[in-house]
Amino acid sequence: TPIPIPLPDGSGTIDTSSICGQPVGNVASVIAADQTQFQQATIAAGPAANGNFIGNALFDSSNNNGITLFAPNYRSARSVQMNFGVQRELRQGMVLSADYVRNVATHTLLSIDVNRTGDSRFLNIANAVAAINATIGDCGPVTQATASAGIACYMGANAAASISDFAANGLDSTVDVTVGSPCPFCAFAGIEPNVGFLQMLFPTGRSVYNGLQMALKQDVKAPFPGARHMNLQVSYALSRYISQANDGDFINNALDQRNPVHFTGPTSLDRTHQFSFGGVFDLPLALRLSFGAHFSTALPRTMTLPQTGSPGEIFRTDVDGDGQTGDPLPGTNIGAFGRSVKTGDLNKVLSAYNGSLAGTSTPAGQALVDAGLVTQSQLSQLNAIQQPIPLAPAGEVGLGAFRSLDMKLAWVYKIRERFSIEPSFSAYNVFNFANFDGAGGRLSGELNGQAGSINGTTPANRTNRIGPGTGTFSFGAPRQLEFGLRLTF
Repeated sequence: TPIPIPLPDGSGTIDTSSICGQPVGNVASVIAADQTQFQQATIAAGPAANGNFIGNALFDSSNNNGITLFAPNYRSARSVQMNFGVQRELRQGMVLSADYVRNVATHTLLSIDVNRTGDSRFLNIANAVAAINATIGDCGPVTQATASAGIACYMGANAAASISDFAANGLDSTVDVTVGSPCPFCAFAGIEPNVGFLQMLFPTGRSVYNGLQMALKQDVKAPFPGARHMNLQVSYALSRYISQANDGDFINNALDQRNPVHFTGPTSLDRTHQFSFGGVFDLPLALRLSFGAHFSTALPRTMTLPQTGSPGEIFRTDVDGDGQTGDPLPGTNIGAFGRSVKTGDLNKVLSAYNGSLAGTSTPAGQALVDAGLVTQSQLSQLNAIQQPIPLAPAGEVGLGAFRSLDMKLAWVYKIRERFSIEPSFSAYNVFNFANFDGAGGRLSGELNGQAGSINGTTPANRTNRIGPGTGTFSFGAPRQLEFGLRLTF
């Protein structure tokens, strides 16, 4: 079937129908003619720029132009696992084992902006003055020395004046103004203003898992009249899994661009206690009963400052000055909520922040004050300061623990020695435990006080119960029943 080939100038297509049905000897000449036509059309269309070529774009961002660069010192990730354990048979058929497991992974990838866009240390005063002049209009023009007077004039004439007015004209980070592409007029454009956000993957991540794992296994023949065999197992794990990112299996932004290993704490896969038990009973009449139960403590959550989504975010939530907004709540670490900060302590921690840091400048705001461009009072009036965080409501829920008990009853009927047929009935989550906050659906750690966040959710507005998902079953979903038929040969 002929396949029309579009010409690069959009003027039409190359007709390939003459190739069909031609002798083999003629195909080469037809292709050569079409190739010449294609080359001529390409020349006529002229040169075209590749917008995603890093030399043209001068920025890279996996979320915007799909480009992510590896740092020159890239190294493959590696892990070392150590295991020390003891095992002892307590009596015939009963074995107790205890293991200490330690796994250390190094060189996991952390994303770092090497141009340091938004970093308060690289304030461009000339660009800041230009942004102020572009905003205040008739109250200008101003210089560095008279900028605060011009801002005062503008605020006097505009009761609703805010930092967003100035940020929209360049008094902000490159990421907020141009979504990462070069912003030579931005006040916080990074080390090189003519280059944008430069995301590079550095092999600086490190994670450590420490766990005490214990198991008790019992195997008994003819445990009681009518039963042919019984196998029981009980296991328990006490562990901690820490890293610089929520999940080391993926590429993560370093939470502190200046010091990538500054924040190190419990990851989103960390569970302090995990308890499981299960068993299999071979009963009379070829019946087999099996069950398994799992109980685990809740996952942790990183507590982050709430973002407004409006320009000027570096003046509200970039508390470490690295240019990245929505920072962890000062004084806390990765995975703090549910570990160092319990649900009952949340309002105490938030009140301490509201009483000491809310209303103060971030490093970006302080840079403007130090340069004499604005006063501390003006920053406060422009809402360019750290914002107070709403307290959790009465009845605030924490992250939920996990509970599930599954059972299966089967009838195993053998046909001679090579064949067996096994109809079965299974019940998953028999007691219909309500499980919330699965690994992919925890309450948000952004402290915005809204339903779905760790400081805005009560039983009445909690909506993240684990459900069936896109398939037929999810671990911990509401009770489900299953009928099965298995043929073994």
